[in-house]
Amino acid sequence: MKKIQIRKRAVAAGMSLLLVAGLLSPGTAPLTARAAGKTFAYTYKKVTVRIGGPAKKLIKKAGKPVKKKVKKSCAYKGKDRTYQYKDFILYTYSHSEKGPEYINGITFLTSKVSTKKGIRIGSSYSKVKRKYGKGKNSFGIYTYKKGKSKLQIEITDNKVTNIRYIKAK
Repeated sequence: MKKIQIRKRAVAAGMSLLLVAGLLSPGTAPLTARAAGKTFAYTYKKVTVRIGGPAKKLIKKAGKPVKKKVKKSCAYKGKDRTYQYKDFILYTYSHSEKGPEYINGITFLTSKVSTKKGIRIGSSYSKVKRKYGKGKNSFGIYTYKKGKSKLQIEITDNKVTNIRYIKAK
């Protein structure tokens, strides 16, 4: 009986540490410490975020968006937001009206930004294949899956024309 109580206290203490460290948010936790490395990461101006993870640091670092769109979500009581910046578009969601935002997707707009492995708009298909492998091809869109995220790279005439990260179901 005492062993069970000790385990429960240890689990509670561990959860408290995760909350304090900011790895869990009260209520829902779409990205836990263990799952953090299991999704694609995107780095912009030395800020690294993960698909499905908190968007706050990226939004702050990217500055004022060129365009912002907010719509009420159909799936839950939160909001879906689209932030268009000069180099990329950020898609976020929240679970409540004023709750924290999480990254639903990122679409590259220019060749100034790249994936963690250095792929950018204009890169050759052979470089994509060297860095990521063949991937699943559907009409020139190569999809790579990592945990609960996907990286989609569109190839036209052996050149990258579109790159997007999306949250997988």
